[in-house]
Amino acid sequence: MKPNQPLTEKLSEAGGTPERGYDAWKRAKIEKGLEQAQDRDAMIPVAQILRDFGLER
Repeated sequence: MKPNQPLTEKLSEAGGTPERGYDAWKRAKIEKGLEQAQDRDAMIPVAQILRDFGLER
């Protein structure tokens, strides 16, 4: 990244328009995640995630 880049450039989207089909892909991905979140028994326990990534205290 440029060392003296203005904040407005850092916050603005880069690259112009997204590829065709990106919005549908993004929406489907979010909907699938929300659907998976409803099944609490299938979710990985937080304690296991923290242990696997070595973030235990």
